[in-house]
Amino acid sequence: MITGKDIYDVLAAIVPLYIAMMLAYGSVRWWKIFTPDQCSGINRFVAVFAVPLLSFHFISSNDPYAMNYHFIAADSLQKVVILVALFLWQAFTKHGNLEWMITLFSLSTLPNTLVMGIPLLKAMYGDFSGSLMVQIVVLQSVIWYTLMLFMFEYRGAKLLINDQFPETAGSITSFRVESDV
Repeated sequence: MITGKDIYDVLAAIVPLYIAMMLAYGSVRWWKIFTPDQCSGINRFVAVFAVPLLSFHFISSNDPYAMNYHFIAADSLQKVVILVALFLWQAFTKHGNLEWMITLFSLSTLPNTLVMGIPLLKAMYGDFSGSLMVQIVVLQSVIWYTLMLFMFEYRGAKLLINDQFPETAGSITSFRVESDV
């Protein structure tokens, strides 16, 4: 049974974040407190300093020897299944392409666990769920973001080759890197 305290805990976890987002939106859109240049500076600060430091805080508090391996295996399995399904969709249908594969993979498997997920799950299920989400953040940082970077680099290299060699890009079967590179 869901009690009033449970609802209060969930709202106490998410309402401050949504109020901050609404105030930020209003301060730019209606009240004109910040200019678009200032907003891009704030966004850059958050991307370069705030999120990495918050990630480091949660990742450094994780004990790799006390991780729930069944939970990690289940999370990894669902990500691999989605990745394989998206790869098959991209390879065997005319509507599938690499850009949509990357987008759908990131949307379906890389949730906002750090800023929103940890406080929300702690409020809903208790403190033990916070440690599970920290484990997911660790795995995302180590494995899944690296895979995403690889897919973006592959996409960029593919686009560059198609742009540089439009007629012969399909016939390139090998390449050699000079020793002075």
